[in-house]
Amino acid sequence: MAAAMDEKMSENVSNQLDSLHSNLKLVTEQLKGESRRQPQDDFNLPTFWERLGATFKVMSHEATKMCLMFSKPPVPSEEESKSLIEGVEKSVLAMVSTFCSLPKDQGMTLRKSVQLSVMSVVDELQDLVNQIIKNVGKGSSAQLFATGSVWECCDHFSRLPKDNKEAVLLIIRNTSSLVQDALQEIEEARDNDAGITSLDQLQIEDSEHPDNREQCWTESDKALMAPCLGLVKATKACLKKISGAVKTCGKCDTLERIAQLDDTADVVNQTSPHVDDTVLSLYPPMDHSAVRTNALALSGVLKNALDMAKSSHFTSEADSSWLQFLQNAVDHNIDKVRNLTQDHNSS
Repeated sequence: MAAAMDEKMSENVSNQLDSLHSNLKLVTEQLKGESRRQPQDDFNLPTFWERLGATFKVMSHEATKMCLMFSKPPVPSEEESKSLIEGVEKSVLAMVSTFCSLPKDQGMTLRKSVQLSVMSVVDELQDLVNQIIKNVGKGSSAQLFATGSVWECCDHFSRLPKDNKEAVLLIIRNTSSLVQDALQEIEEARDNDAGITSLDQLQIEDSEHPDNREQCWTESDKALMAPCLGLVKATKACLKKISGAVKTCGKCDTLERIAQLDDTADVVNQTSPHVDDTVLSLYPPMDHSAVRTNALALSGVLKNALDMAKSSHFTSEADSSWLQFLQNAVDHNIDKVRNLTQDHNSS
């Protein structure tokens, strides 16, 4: 009779955990949508961060409690489990509600950063519950790892950008790193190719295996690569100068300035994919028409970024020299690309 009772209780606890897992999944889906909450006239950003930070600490504590209670026998009773799960759900609700109180007019880039952080906590908590369901009362390395992942996401709160300016600078910094990686890889490939001797090149060209010929750049490929790499280097320089201007003169004191920072983040986010497209099209066998198309698209993004910076609050007349210099660099390189690919595209 007692064994049957324990089995029934364990089944009920399992059902409670299943329900919690489903609810967390629903929260994640809701977080992906846009909040319809109206702007608050009395919103205070420092107070928001204080409240949100408190919810992250509570969330970390609740994850620890859950891990400990389900890591070894006896399995929590139905009442104990219910109380624990209600505490978790209450903590999640507090964290999500606090996030939703952040008005969009504080900056969409900032809001996206916070949103991703909150979603990460909920996702890792969902994984923890899943591991507990699989190993109720047994404990497992996966369960401990999942708990550690929740802690790590909660600890990340201290590193979140605290206003839209910081959020935009983070976007630029991450994008710059991606651009640098792409540039470094193609330059290394180019330098390795440069080690092939003239005799080697002739042997490759005379090879009966077409794959061998396709692994190396032709002289016309190398000529076209130069201005394309010039565009990528111009991208690096644009990001560096815009970052410096935002860091020095960027402000979040008006809705217009916050919106300008968001616009800057939007165009910066476009640069890395276009750099990737351009660089990938440079690898042999090179399609000159595709290179031209990708290079033109990248130059368009760079011109947009420079125009946006020029009309924004974080640049002044003193910045006109570097803005014009970079504009000239983009024009010079894209003109070279056009000239070298005119036989491949009549436009």
